[in-house]
Amino acid sequence: MNAPITAPDTDVSTPGRRIGELDVLRGFALCGILVVNIVQQLVPLSGRARMLPLPVELVFYERFLSLFALLFGLGFGLFLDRAATRTTRPRVVLARRLGVLLLIGIAHQFLQPGEALVPYALVGLVILLPMSFLPPRACLVVALVLLLVAPQVQMGYGLTVALLAVGFALARLGLPAALGRYPGRTAAVLAVTGTLALAWAVALTAGWEPPRVNVLGGGLGGFQSLLPPLAALATVIAYAAALLLVLRTPVGAVIGRVLAPMGRMALTNYLTATVLFVTLGPALGIDSLDDGAAIAGLTVGILLVQAVWSSWWLRRFRYGPAEWAWRCLTWWQVAPLRR
Repeated sequence: MNAPITAPDTDVSTPGRRIGELDVLRGFALCGILVVNIVQQLVPLSGRARMLPLPVELVFYERFLSLFALLFGLGFGLFLDRAATRTTRPRVVLARRLGVLLLIGIAHQFLQPGEALVPYALVGLVILLPMSFLPPRACLVVALVLLLVAPQVQMGYGLTVALLAVGFALARLGLPAALGRYPGRTAAVLAVTGTLALAWAVALTAGWEPPRVNVLGGGLGGFQSLLPPLAALATVIAYAAALLLVLRTPVGAVIGRVLAPMGRMALTNYLTATVLFVTLGPALGIDSLDDGAAIAGLTVGILLVQAVWSSWWLRRFRYGPAEWAWRCLTWWQVAPLRR
């Protein structure tokens, strides 16, 4: 089997080595998110009355955004730990990093209302920074409580809050450094979470609806079952575990060469994808789910462009354009860009 992926860390501000598996997972998440964003932004709500088949909805709509949130939480936790090796005030640097991300997200909102960066930054400032004062195990306890409670208050953003916290806690516990090192344990995780995710998808496809239970009490009523957020987390973990195992096969080297550069430029690719589909979507006449061929063609086209562009760019430069600007503003100094 192939060894775990590693890559020289070109981050002069945070010593260590890049974790290649995280880059691949980010690239993978970007692929699925693009499908979600194109439909949500280009197809009016009225045009989505006839929804996609439920299995397709489960594969994309409630999964890749969750994976993206989990990975962002991991990234925030990893950044904090690495920043602590360079400065005595790592939380100040993380707060500045989150503030810059908030400004980027606000600007991005003009092109893509409801985008992810603003809530990520706000959750980081309001929840993750205070969590950073807790021991790692206590962080995990808080994250799991949020996973049970937050989606009951607001399913969409509640789950995002919880998954950012879960990712942050797992980073504090050292999970990123262990990715890809224990294939046997990864296979066991995949067996459990994959079975749960498949059972959930089959049940919903068969027409079963989870009961709505008021788990918080107080007569608020109408809260969802705990099953949807737990099923989303199980599916996200299954996706990640499956991809980590594939990376240890011969085909994994090819997948890694395609997805890792996209993941290293995740912020740049997330932003430029919006510009591309907002510009090209109307030109292709995409305005309903009946335009499935055009949606698929636009999605594949953007991903091909980003795969080629990311690989070309990183052979010449240390960071993606947005990543470089984010890093310079975070540390308030100009980082070298060219290799």
